[in-house]
Amino acid sequence: MERYNRMGRGLDFNAPSPIAGQVKGLDLKGQVLFANVNGQPRGAFNPDKNNLQPRIGASYRLSSKWVLRGGYGLYYLGQNENGSTQGFSQRTSAVVTTGNLMPAVNLTNAFTLLPGGKLLDAVGASKGAASFLGEGVSANYLNRPLPYSHQYSIDIQRELPGNLLAEVAYVGNITRKLPMSFGLNYVPTSELNRRTAAGAIDTAYYTAQVPNPMAGLIPNNASLNGATIQRRNLWFAYPQFSGVTAANVPLGKQRYHGMQAKLTKRFSQGFTFLTSYTVAKTLEQVAVLNAQDFVLSNVEGTRLVKQSAWQIDAPQKFNLTGVWELPVGKGKRWAGGIPKALDLILGGWQLNADINYMSGWTANYPNANQVKPGTAKLPADQRSMLRWFNTSLWDDPATGRRVTAQEPNTLRTFPLRFSDMRVPDYQNWDASVSKYFPIYEQMRLQFRAEFINAFNHPWFSDLATTDVTNAAFGSLTLQQRNLPRFVKLALQLSW
Repeated sequence: MERYNRMGRGLDFNAPSPIAGQVKGLDLKGQVLFANVNGQPRGAFNPDKNNLQPRIGASYRLSSKWVLRGGYGLYYLGQNENGSTQGFSQRTSAVVTTGNLMPAVNLTNAFTLLPGGKLLDAVGASKGAASFLGEGVSANYLNRPLPYSHQYSIDIQRELPGNLLAEVAYVGNITRKLPMSFGLNYVPTSELNRRTAAGAIDTAYYTAQVPNPMAGLIPNNASLNGATIQRRNLWFAYPQFSGVTAANVPLGKQRYHGMQAKLTKRFSQGFTFLTSYTVAKTLEQVAVLNAQDFVLSNVEGTRLVKQSAWQIDAPQKFNLTGVWELPVGKGKRWAGGIPKALDLILGGWQLNADINYMSGWTANYPNANQVKPGTAKLPADQRSMLRWFNTSLWDDPATGRRVTAQEPNTLRTFPLRFSDMRVPDYQNWDASVSKYFPIYEQMRLQFRAEFINAFNHPWFSDLATTDVTNAAFGSLTLQQRNLPRFVKLALQLSW
């Protein structure tokens, strides 16, 4: 616990609260700490200065046309984290105009209508450990290492006829110590799932107003300062604050494995291209299923959810980029002897293309568990914008009605994200046509026509809602995420 007691320049989680002696029947903990005050360090966290980043690579020529390559590197991901500015900035509300839009004050005394005739002073560290009572506070994990990434690959290359180079590689990336944030004010597991005689969650019990042992001690928050308070608030670890966040806790993980294939044609006879195809999987552990899963006394014991990486995990990707100078006109394969006037029209054209296809990523899971077994993924011929996945899995077989959302004050027992149901695949074609018109020896004019999303394939990559009770449940958001087709024409004179 020692390293965690000094968490952030924000809060000592285990020290008695400065108002603990004035509160009966409630074990209040949590003292605000300030950088460079009362012996605290100056930084937002302890610098991590002992990071070595070794790299190694090797290649072996198997024959005149085969080459084997491999490599490994350890990379640290930079962090630029600041401590909270809470208390050191202050906003002053002021009346600057009257009802007839006339200035309420003038430059003779611009502060006359402000409280006390001046701007409000920032409180800074003047209240010491009792600062920000009733407010939300956030504290950085102080003694944390930088996140790092193990990257490694092995590939084999083969030279092919026609100035072609083929390559197949296995690529891996393991990332550790990614920063995460956790809210600490929650209802303890032991108090969850309290129900009425009818079997429903007893919401009235949780929200019932009970005598407030902190009454009159939290002036910055009326809901925490009154004579009564919601019962659930008194179960929080730090009820004297509206919220407490443990920030930048180095627990997150990510793992990537992929097969990457490439075929490259070197530029010759006015033609070159690069095409690639990737089959990969990216998993991450950067979330908890419930706030109660975070273990403050032993952060390494926190249970993280392993799932498809959010808006990153695309099982398949294909890309083709190419340039082709049409072999027509003066000095070219075809029509090489045409007159100059005709060459100005037919010769010197160049085509460019960039084609991309990508699998869609997985979507967030609904706010209730399915009541029927099976996958929510529908066959391609049954999917539509208004019915993208099988919503009948959330229909109660006994009643035929849609289940309700997860009940409050219960633990989530179902996933945060689908494992196989994905948003629509992405496809995009960009192209351009250009031609140079020589004018003088050092002057030429270029015409260029660019077609972005040339075939106007819209991409709808978001579910309309994850709420099972919403009428739009199961459909996609009708908002295009990629650029619509547009054409740009340009003339450029260079000399």
